[in-house]
Amino acid sequence: MAQITLHEGQSRVLHDLFVSKKNRYGVLNAGRGFGKSYVAGVASMMAVQELVNMPADVPNKNVAVIAPTYQQAVDIYFPLIAYQLGGEQYSFKMSRSAGKFWFPNNVELKIWSYEASERMRGSGQYFVVADEVTSWKGAGMNLQESWESIIEPCITTRWSPKNAKRLGAPSPGRGLIISTPKGYDYFYDMFNFQDTDSDWRSYHYTYRDSPFLDDDEIERVKKNLDPLKFAREYEASFEDSGSNVFYMFDRKKHIADLPYFEKGEVVHCGIDFNVGIQATTIFAVRGNQMHILDEFMGHPDTESLARAITEKYKGHKIVCFPDPSGKARKTSAAVGTTDFTILQKAGIQVLSHKKAPPIIDSVNAVNKKLCNAAGDIDMYVSKKCPNVIKSLERTSWVENNPDTATIDKKQGVEHFSDGIRYSVEYLWPVQDRSIRTRVGSTF
Repeated sequence: MAQITLHEGQSRVLHDLFVSKKNRYGVLNAGRGFGKSYVAGVASMMAVQELVNMPADVPNKNVAVIAPTYQQAVDIYFPLIAYQLGGEQYSFKMSRSAGKFWFPNNVELKIWSYEASERMRGSGQYFVVADEVTSWKGAGMNLQESWESIIEPCITTRWSPKNAKRLGAPSPGRGLIISTPKGYDYFYDMFNFQDTDSDWRSYHYTYRDSPFLDDDEIERVKKNLDPLKFAREYEASFEDSGSNVFYMFDRKKHIADLPYFEKGEVVHCGIDFNVGIQATTIFAVRGNQMHILDEFMGHPDTESLARAITEKYKGHKIVCFPDPSGKARKTSAAVGTTDFTILQKAGIQVLSHKKAPPIIDSVNAVNKKLCNAAGDIDMYVSKKCPNVIKSLERTSWVENNPDTATIDKKQGVEHFSDGIRYSVEYLWPVQDRSIRTRVGSTF
């Protein structure tokens, strides 16, 4: 490879992937001026170097770089790899129009556009760079589908740890996902995979970490951009608009390693009735704190949800705080049968208001539980509850206007936070309410 120079942040990303091999997947969230494309190009050539040292008869010695568009692939990555990083010198053949390099021992590096990445299906990829993934639009796909259905299978099916060891490779298949953020999307999910999977490691760098930017130029830019856009483009902040419902939720403060239920401890459930979803948050009340320990999702109806809860927590007293509308109806059930009576029949105590409290009251109750004015945190979430975390983080108001007091349901992320609202508002209301109903009390 040609002589390269890296700054500290760039070096750390590449060292973890190729030297210490601490992780298989790196997620690089960096602001403008970091040199993301350069890191991507160097990483792809380091992967080529590993493969060239393996015998020619080893199959699937492929490296892929995926850019948002064909034009970026041709204009940015091809000259970077060919001329700056030595691809022209070390390959025995290359094609700008095909975006491809052929190296000794049957090693190939191909630069793909996102639109063409569908054609990767069925191939084996030793290393994949996915660049500026928040700009991957159209082509009948999105980032999540592309990664889960195409890119990751290309890595895992041919270059699993077992296959890599059998073939004498220095590492299993790997990937580097790079972007500047655009709110709480799937790139944000990928950035947080490290919380639950040791194969993943994330990196966050702002414009301050780049030696290439001029301070005076940054000050000029600050005057021309709104704070949110500057935060995204230069601070690499995932900060979204001011429409977040649970604005007090903070992963760093609220996600914790929590002990599971002790023998005889009461199991509490916040339920949002919704056919085929039945989002249920399972929590313990410890002192004045709410410890969210588990989640249920995907049960087709209330009967199957009730069975799953009572079977898992057999021997525990179970109390639930469902959507108040559940006492009035049950889809496709006999007359007189409701969601509440189904839970009651299963031995679950149901606590609910006679009617749903105002959304603003329940939202305020949750935000206060997350953190009050004195700085007290009384709600914690286990890292084993990814859907609860996503729901608290992404539930937003309609039209970016909290004054409407209408929760946006387009993303479908509000179900778990709805159940949490019902529970918190009942147990720790912001305003004292005297009219409550207990259904099927088992005290």
